[in-house]
Amino acid sequence: ATAPYPSARSLSAPKPPEPSIRRHVLWKSKLAEHRRRNLRESLQELRFRKEKADRRLAAINAAQTREREALLSAPTPADERYTAPSVVQSSLPSRSGLPDPDRAARVEAKKANYAKHAAFKKAERRDALHTLYMNARDFIVTEEKLQEAVETAFDPNNKQFDTDARRGLNIWNLDYPETVKEMLQRANKGEGGKAVERFTGYGALTDERMRRLGEELTGGKM
Repeated sequence: ATAPYPSARSLSAPKPPEPSIRRHVLWKSKLAEHRRRNLRESLQELRFRKEKADRRLAAINAAQTREREALLSAPTPADERYTAPSVVQSSLPSRSGLPDPDRAARVEAKKANYAKHAAFKKAERRDALHTLYMNARDFIVTEEKLQEAVETAFDPNNKQFDTDARRGLNIWNLDYPETVKEMLQRANKGEGGKAVERFTGYGALTDERMRRLGEELTGGKM
């Protein structure tokens, strides 16, 4: 870019001195005028050099472009044409690209893959919307629900865990530790009682905990 001229304030002429000022003030005024003139002339010279260099570079680039276009569009020289080996016309390089007979089939396969992926993403969005709709019933949107959630989480009445009178409501309630006698009885039952134990006691509790963990990790109902 061409450097702009300095502002008018930098090159403005000084005010005419008063007759009563001293000689050294006049001398300083002359020096300031010389500096302004030198600055003006130097900027003009720099602008002229810059424009001259730009014109020379543009001329070189234009000449190189014309030379390249002439070489590209020039016919094959006679000596190369007469001494070149015979080549089948179909084997000569083509500017339109290499032949691709399977292009149509490949494009159709790509379209089918894209349509399949788009359908999969659409199903995912629909499932996410359905999960959001199902979870909306548990959203806290009123102060009453917020108060209920706080009371359930902080358990002011101690209803979440076991007491002597009843079993707690919390799914992470560990219950009382299993005694050695109970572990031996469970081990001595053999294979017969394991199918029933899967749906009662610790088996059912473990399944429920795993389901809750899966819902928390995936963000959906299971």
